[in-house]
Amino acid sequence: MTVPLQHRGPDDLGIEGGDGWSLGFRRLSILDLSPLGHQPMRSPDGSCWLAFNGEIYNYLELRRELERAGEAFQSGSDTEVLLRLLMRLGAGALPLLNGMFALAFVDTKRRSFMLARDRLGVKPLYYWDQEGHLRFASELKGLLACPDAPREIDRSAVAQYLALGYLPGETCIFEGYRKLPPGHVLAGSLDRPHAASPAPYWDLTLNDDPARRSATPAELDELESLLFDAVRIRLRSDVPVGVFLSGGIDSGLVAAMAAKTGQAPLALTVGFAEEQWDESALARTTAAHAGLEHRVIPQRAGGLSDIDRLAWLFDEPFGDPSALPSFTLCEAAASHATVFLSGDGGDEAFGGYRRYVESARREGLIRAAGRFGLALGAASRLLPQASLARYQLSKLSLPDWGAAAVFDELPDDPVMDDCIHPDLRPFLRNASSAVWERWRMSRGAPLTARQQKLDYSLYLPDDVLVKVDRASMAHSIEVRSPLLDVRIVEWAARLPRACLLDHAQGKLPLRALAARFLPEVTGQSPKRGFGVPLGDWFREPAGRAMVRERLLDRDSRERGFWNLNGVERILDLHSSGRSRDFGLLLWRLLMLEAWCRHYAAGPVQHSRAQSPLQGALA
Repeated sequence: MTVPLQHRGPDDLGIEGGDGWSLGFRRLSILDLSPLGHQPMRSPDGSCWLAFNGEIYNYLELRRELERAGEAFQSGSDTEVLLRLLMRLGAGALPLLNGMFALAFVDTKRRSFMLARDRLGVKPLYYWDQEGHLRFASELKGLLACPDAPREIDRSAVAQYLALGYLPGETCIFEGYRKLPPGHVLAGSLDRPHAASPAPYWDLTLNDDPARRSATPAELDELESLLFDAVRIRLRSDVPVGVFLSGGIDSGLVAAMAAKTGQAPLALTVGFAEEQWDESALARTTAAHAGLEHRVIPQRAGGLSDIDRLAWLFDEPFGDPSALPSFTLCEAAASHATVFLSGDGGDEAFGGYRRYVESARREGLIRAAGRFGLALGAASRLLPQASLARYQLSKLSLPDWGAAAVFDELPDDPVMDDCIHPDLRPFLRNASSAVWERWRMSRGAPLTARQQKLDYSLYLPDDVLVKVDRASMAHSIEVRSPLLDVRIVEWAARLPRACLLDHAQGKLPLRALAARFLPEVTGQSPKRGFGVPLGDWFREPAGRAMVRERLLDRDSRERGFWNLNGVERILDLHSSGRSRDFGLLLWRLLMLEAWCRHYAAGPVQHSRAQSPLQGALA
């Protein structure tokens, strides 16, 4: 199980076990590089064991409290602090942790175990329970390494992937496997580990106050203090630390706060040849203003040829094309440092996505359209299936302000029926249920709050954080995100939503901080993302040839996931340039096909598990 996880932890390997349990760990050494930081880590009396992937950023503060309580430490690692806390408090230790983690704790005296995942889901944790056994791993490929691991594809999961571009919640692509949700613990007996059920230890409540006001100067001072401390504790490392610096305010503020600590980490920016994506000039201005050394990493020309590498890396079908530049950035950055700070999390906490602002601006239209949903839906079905007008009317026809839930992309795309195999169509009818179930749960809350709740429960943990974790760990580097500090997330959640955004722009508190610490040009720059020219790629001869070669060959036909004639029609429409842009849909189909080549074939051997609880973390 540890072998396919080596990229996550190339520095050390540990395997331990006892009566009814076994743990494997691959270590990426960051704190206390000596053998004293080896994992799985044993308690002084030998009764408790811990395997732990991630970082506890406030470990020094927790250590001082434990020392006052009489604990004596042998190492300088956060792992030992966590082990002692879990021995004292069990699951009661989890709310004290400020960090990102997936952990496995075994108490041989009490014959108990505990698996837990950090509040926001930065670090992954997959598990499988069957026939009295419970297995877990940081990546699905660790579980699939077991000789008797089943590989029965869940066709409803395939439909969910095609609708959303990722697999939501606990859903896994193979039947019988699950993901421990963020902010949850799975605890039970070593003698009956399969009987344990996930339980939450944290939940985020967003302020529903409709008051329209700006953040006060005192509140901004508090945010500045929180952000400075979040950056300060994330700079704790025994290996080199850098900052991923774009031209925006999120990473700019992180870089400015890092400089304010006096540690002055190296600032790295990815440079694009295409002017519309390149932010290196803005980043250079920010770095110079903060007094940081700055380097621009030319973006390697990532393209369609990288599909197979990404498919293996992500374990499950993953259709966010920004994984491609994220992967190549981390590949280049690995030669400069082992730990990097990033600006991830600012958009979710502070209402920075375009869909938040545009939905607030067009709330009247969304509300009015909902009242005529049936009529708009009927009108949309009179239009050509692949037309942009039908796609937009289908969004507006959704009830309960549903257009705001899927503002950027409609999961129930009218063309999907034409693309997929008839046998898969029944599963497509419920493919977006994860979105609508969560959307219904927030009914009655302000529109922005509903959008944020949806993103915190789906898009952030299942898309954004999966992308960052896999892309960084593929190259044995660690990415830390100060704006995902639980104190900042909860601080922003306590404000009225109108403090975060207006009808012109989002992230108003961060913009106010940017006026204090960043050059004026940085604070005023438009938001950019990691763009990928999918539309152009699939209109070029090489792109069209790849679609035909991959999706229309014999092996692809035998898998029975798509309608070959439908895919060919979509490719022809896209190539003509006279219809909607179908680049993202074609990318998803290619990623699914590439995933199948890695994971959906091969003989399965059968053997009996050696112990009821088995796990490998890295």
